[in-house]
Amino acid sequence: MTPISKTLEQMLLEIYKDDRVSFTEFRQLRDSADERMDRVIEHFGQHNNMTAFQKSMDVTMQLLQLSVIDAKNGKLSDTGEAIVKDAITAQVEYLRAGSELALRLL
Repeated sequence: MTPISKTLEQMLLEIYKDDRVSFTEFRQLRDSADERMDRVIEHFGQHNNMTAFQKSMDVTMQLLQLSVIDAKNGKLSDTGEAIVKDAITAQVEYLRAGSELALRLL
């Protein structure tokens, strides 16, 4: 796994300790991620791949939430719910694995 700062590691341990993420914890992590990216943007400037990546993450999260809401409103069977959860989990793991590969380039 890619090394992370001690403060981020501690935050993640606290958030995931009960295997549930509250909305407050989600917002805390989002805000921390934005603050960390702000420091990168201060160094590299506003118009670059870093800012595009940050914006795409916001869009991705919104689309994830809307996709789940759409699926929920579709009144899925237990099997349908399992299929949607599996597909979304695979997409998130794809991003995670890609980030591990990309960060090795640093």
